[in-house]
Amino acid sequence: MAALSLFTRNNRSGVLFNQNDHGVQLARLARLDERPVVVDAFAELAGAVDDDAISRWLRDQFPDRGPGYLTGYCGFHPVDRVLQRENVNTRRFAEPNFLPTLLAESAKLPSVKDWFVSALNPVDGEPITASSPPRTGLLLGLPTANIRDLQNRLRKLRIRPRRIEIGTLGLLGALTRHLRDTAYGNAVAVCEIGLGQTRVYFLAKDGVHTPATLPHGLLSIMEATMKEISAPGIGAARDALLAPSEELRSHSRRLVRMLTRHLRPAIDYFEMQTGQPIGALYCAHLPGNLGWLEEALCAAVDLPFFAPDLAAWVNTVGLRFPEGVATPNRSWFQALSLVAQLAPSPVHEQRT
Repeated sequence: MAALSLFTRNNRSGVLFNQNDHGVQLARLARLDERPVVVDAFAELAGAVDDDAISRWLRDQFPDRGPGYLTGYCGFHPVDRVLQRENVNTRRFAEPNFLPTLLAESAKLPSVKDWFVSALNPVDGEPITASSPPRTGLLLGLPTANIRDLQNRLRKLRIRPRRIEIGTLGLLGALTRHLRDTAYGNAVAVCEIGLGQTRVYFLAKDGVHTPATLPHGLLSIMEATMKEISAPGIGAARDALLAPSEELRSHSRRLVRMLTRHLRPAIDYFEMQTGQPIGALYCAHLPGNLGWLEEALCAAVDLPFFAPDLAAWVNTVGLRFPEGVATPNRSWFQALSLVAQLAPSPVHEQRT
């Protein structure tokens, strides 16, 4: 998938930095000048992560980094991001503000002034240009302020990004390649479960489809948990979800009921409109110890959980876990997709 890349100098080691609604994932990338790239340390810092905790992990994992900046491959998931399927008339690309205006109208945004906007091929993620034939595309947009905020955070952490990418693009690209490589025959539903909402994408024969965002996320699940166990507050409900009792697990379908009420009709509508059956559901963003909620959501919509075999997958995309390092849980698939198939590192990288 397309990425927003920044120029940086070459380093021998680097860090994977992935930020979403639930915290930050960090991984150490050893020997960026060698292939496959070895990923040999992982940390999942959940909740409202302060930069001191990140800095401590960086000091522990890179004790010899010196006073300079650490090379970073960085993903983030700003709440304001937009990825929407729409017909794109490339003959109008020469018109001033054509793409921003199209995005504003399609996504019903009051303004996209100072936004980064582009159009991508829904099948392979390549940018659509004026020379492309008119076609269905994916409109990608986010406020440039979101990019500046992340850049400022990374600068304070002394991380110089070789790549900054909306993590959704890496995830959808990695899943699309994996489905193709394994000759999977059906469409797959992908959910990015945030705090207050869940974004849904369908990976089909004709590329990515983008149904409406579901107005419920982890907060809705925590509120349902409060009722089920008579918890005094959201904090107690979250603690119960992180260490669920057998009784709480037995009520799992009730906990995801609000999500199910919106997700099931979206799946049914897609299948009816396209004639393509959904064969499985993939969920992203929840920390590993909340993975049982993803399984509950799958069961509630009568779909199996689509879980790539990480240990086998990394070998196909230019990554490797060293001997003695345990394979991370499946919540790392999205983060690792940001560094999958890294190109050989040139002396200089071109700005884009």
